[in-house]
Amino acid sequence: MVEGYNIAFKIGDKTFAGRTQDDLNITPSTKESITKDDQGNKQVINTGHEITFSCQGMVEVNSTTGTTTKIFRDDLIDMALAKGSTAVYAFSYTCEGGATYSGKAVCTGYTESSSAEDTATWTISFKVSGDMTKAS
Repeated sequence: MVEGYNIAFKIGDKTFAGRTQDDLNITPSTKESITKDDQGNKQVINTGHEITFSCQGMVEVNSTTGTTTKIFRDDLIDMALAKGSTAVYAFSYTCEGGATYSGKAVCTGYTESSSAEDTATWTISFKVSGDMTKAS
């Protein structure tokens, strides 16, 4: 069994400050075809994958500790506002005792929520651009 704190997304070599949850979604892209030779039976092939991930956490602002290893609130907003080639980020997905996967991704959304009675939280979402590959 793997405890949740042993799974982490990283952008470059930094983790998300205040992170409380990670979600990885891999959805195969399929193509269906029918030929006369198939006698009416659909044939399905996997042509690729749509891979998305998101992270959620409690808002932490930049501090003097952790700035070289953590991504803080202002960094998250900058990532969401980035455009062009500066909006493509190298990432890795690790699980203690398991393989590490890596690739490039673009930010597809950032949400920050706060209320008078709760801790402010954030959610950031990414879509993988190209392949996610297993480290050898």
